Amino acid sequence: MNFDKNRFANFAKYDLTINKAFFRNLAFVTIAGAVGIAMLGFMTRYHIYHEAVDNPWGSGVAASDFEHYTQVYITAAYEVGFMALMMAIFAGCWAHNLRNKQGRITELTLPATNLEKFTWHALLMLVGGFLLSFVALLIADGFNALLTLMMFGAKDGVGSLTQTVGEVVTFTGSTHTLFNIPTVSVNGEETEWDVQTRNLVLSCSFLVFSSFVAETIIFFFGNALKYKYNIILTYIAMQVIGTIISILFFIVTAVTAGNLIENMAGSEMEGEDVANFITGSFVTLGVASCLLSVLLIWWSYRRYTKAQITTSFNK
Repeated sequence: MNFDKNRFANFAKYDLTINKAFFRNLAFVTIAGAVGIAMLGFMTRYHIYHEAVDNPWGSGVAASDFEHYTQVYITAAYEVGFMALMMAIFAGCWAHNLRNKQGRITELTLPATNLEKFTWHALLMLVGGFLLSFVALLIADGFNALLTLMMFGAKDGVGSLTQTVGEVVTFTGSTHTLFNIPTVSVNGEETEWDVQTRNLVLSCSFLVFSSFVAETIIFFFGNALKYKYNIILTYIAMQVIGTIISILFFIVTAVTAGNLIENMAGSEMEGEDVANFITGSFVTLGVASCLLSVLLIWWSYRRYTKAQITTSFNK
């Protein structure tokens, strides 16, 4: 299909001009939310620190003996949840031009191909939304670092909110502690168990990331189906489907658990075999999530090409 860069650029300029208030509000909410979470996290740590230092039983506790105010894992977890929420909102708003009849008339009659218009919407709300969330995180990290330096100084360090968010998303912080993964073994060489454990952690990180992408794309697809109230409806549908899958999984697991335990007990599977099995399962599920994301993107495009000015489903 013909893809003209000039038409693409003109449509992008038009969309940014016409909907600048909408995009500005989204940016403001994203940055304000990320900074607000960082501020609440800092105030909580500040309060806990002074409660420990100033109470009668904690007298004499120095800042160097109390490192809680430098730990931002809880704040980072909330930031990750907020970023996931905003990415769902971004993905669920890519077809906001089609929310009303006049918007559909304008969108469908603009001098650009469906591929050019769809590509712009997808890049702006998915890639642009992710970059906006990352910038908001950096700004929040800067505020957190500034307040920490003002209140506690630089002697005992400043926790990096951005780095900790990366550790939370990839599970590298918790899994390295949980599995006690060494960077290199005592004799200077990695053992087979070290390699397998590291592969297990990497596969877990891959599954988490691919699942996050797939969940975001589901909201993207939801907007291709429904132009109004699609985020709420998509969330309800995901909860219903997730509940049904969980119930079916529980039933199947309860029925087959006995045979599975007997087979594992009768086999000669060792810890390395179990680790390899789990790693393979994580990779398989991650690949399935990626394929689902590609399928839903393609399906969303097909729905966009068939958009009509008036339909019974999208009035």
